[in-house]
Amino acid sequence: MSDTDKNKQIIQNFVRLVWNGRDLSVLKDFWTEDCVNHAMAGTDNRGLNALRIYHDSFFDDFFSAFPDIQIEIVQQVAEGDRIATYITSQGTHRGDFYGIPPTGKHISTSVIRIDRIQDGKIAEHWSVSDAASLMQQIKS
Repeated sequence: MSDTDKNKQIIQNFVRLVWNGRDLSVLKDFWTEDCVNHAMAGTDNRGLNALRIYHDSFFDDFFSAFPDIQIEIVQQVAEGDRIATYITSQGTHRGDFYGIPPTGKHISTSVIRIDRIQDGKIAEHWSVSDAASLMQQIKS
């Protein structure tokens, strides 16, 4: 298996275990100690401890609002130590989400993430999500 294929596999396993498996205990297995998560809000989470705090909060909110959400990797492109991954998500709005009470509506949204891999772990991460579409789906 090539290095780029191994790097793609790291992200595939991360999505499978952490996102779909809801297992935050394995974060340390996927991220370097000095990792940087370039959060969409414009603030960076630096270091594994900051990443854990961010994920705990985000996952609590997100999975409470969409408890049946499932993430699917649609496509990955890798070059060198970077992997771009296109992800789709589908689930049901069953809990409060940023002040919007549960609607029971089925949602579908997408995310593009870029990860830099170092020594078999995620060292740096960027992502862009279609948050506007998600909000529109639960508000309409």
